[in-house]
Amino acid sequence: MRSLRLRGGAANEHNFFIDRRFGKWLKVGTSGAKWINPPRRMDFLPLPERFYAGEFRHSLDEKNRVTIPSRWRRDQAEEFILLPQANHQFLLVISPEDFARMSSAVESNEGVSARDRRVFLRQLHSRAQHAVADRQGRLVLPEELCRKVGLKGEVALVGGRGRFEIWNLQRWKRAHEEETPTYEHVANVIGL
Repeated sequence: MRSLRLRGGAANEHNFFIDRRFGKWLKVGTSGAKWINPPRRMDFLPLPERFYAGEFRHSLDEKNRVTIPSRWRRDQAEEFILLPQANHQFLLVISPEDFARMSSAVESNEGVSARDRRVFLRQLHSRAQHAVADRQGRLVLPEELCRKVGLKGEVALVGGRGRFEIWNLQRWKRAHEEETPTYEHVANVIGL
């Protein structure tokens, strides 16, 4: 949600907010007036540049290329950072900008000791690899990462907001089944 403050004298001072989800302007007066459409807590999360949603199944070819779903890709080559999940369950595909933001968040996290931050960042950056998807959306996955995560044959591409994951299909089916009760519980708690 973006904020824009317009001034026109104390009586006319307002804060305007753009709710990107609904494409509406919301106005709050300095007098403490209520929101026209009150935002929920998750409305304050910034929207990523790209939004990946859904689950797709694709096969790796002989060169370890996987095709990014058409609704996820752009009309030009696109750079990504590939990062195996800490327990090697899946391969995280993230934009270089989001990867840089993640690194910065770790660097400024006072809850982690300076030594642990250095070790984590060294490990994070040494495990990450650059990759480029061509104009047809083909992303070449390094052989080493495919081995670590167990990617071969048919794989699952799973959306995750501003990033997506590439899973070994059997591991994805198992994780999806194991995580369904948690999803259902949280859905009930939030009224979905």
